[in-house]
Amino acid sequence: MRAIESMAMEVLNHDELAAILGDLAIETHSNAMTTQSPDWQIAKDVFVSLAENRLFFRHEMICAVDAPTDILYSEMLVRMKVDDQVLLPGRFIPALERLSLMRPFDRFVLGRTLDALRAIPGKHLGCNVSAQSVRDDHWWKSLFLELAAEPEVASRLVVEITESAPVSPVDGRAFVQRLRRLGVRVAIDDFGAGFSADAARMCEPDIIKIDRSFLRHVRLGTLCIPEFDRLVRVAQDIAPIVVVEGVETPDDVRIARDAGAPWIQGYYINAPDAPASIEAD
Repeated sequence: MRAIESMAMEVLNHDELAAILGDLAIETHSNAMTTQSPDWQIAKDVFVSLAENRLFFRHEMICAVDAPTDILYSEMLVRMKVDDQVLLPGRFIPALERLSLMRPFDRFVLGRTLDALRAIPGKHLGCNVSAQSVRDDHWWKSLFLELAAEPEVASRLVVEITESAPVSPVDGRAFVQRLRRLGVRVAIDDFGAGFSADAARMCEPDIIKIDRSFLRHVRLGTLCIPEFDRLVRVAQDIAPIVVVEGVETPDDVRIARDAGAPWIQGYYINAPDAPASIEAD
């Protein structure tokens, strides 16, 4: 684990990070993690990829349901290059979650998102932060200081919280409130599949994103349209902005519009664009 921590320190390159990683409590179980385990190897590959600049991002726009040129923001979708393959998050994020290594990864992603916001004036960008990282503590200190010093950048950032683990009510609310005081908007991702209505309401988010699986079930006939409409109404009771994810066909657009959802995201609107270099100059 020390080798991985050393890679993280080199990649993240913040003055206080050595102390932070030294304090990071990583729970290990002999039956779940050894230096030969698949999770360990995947985690090592991830941090080597960061060091070698093989992690990149694609942008996917969130657009108004009736006006594709009206863009709410673009989500930064993380990808990793390994040999001749491009790996999606589902291939490596679960291993980081099992090893409790999402915090250094999320910190890296958020830092690079800030770099992109600085490099593209006027652009609004969002990035994912795992529920494991949702704590208002010293881990985020330097990035919070950057956001406080650059309110114009903060106002163009959306932090999407993904529920890979239960969010502590106290930690979740404190983290969201801190971001909002800094001018950052907060979205709850994968609503309905991860976050319950009560958990989402507790966080008081600005944006709710309805998980893509619900539209897929409507297409397959395993979820009726009135149930989908009800889910959209529940989301609207929690946050002022509701996004329907997974829009892939004209029928999907119609279903979202008829349900009253003002914003949509998915391959029908805009397939992820070319890799975006977001390294600082």
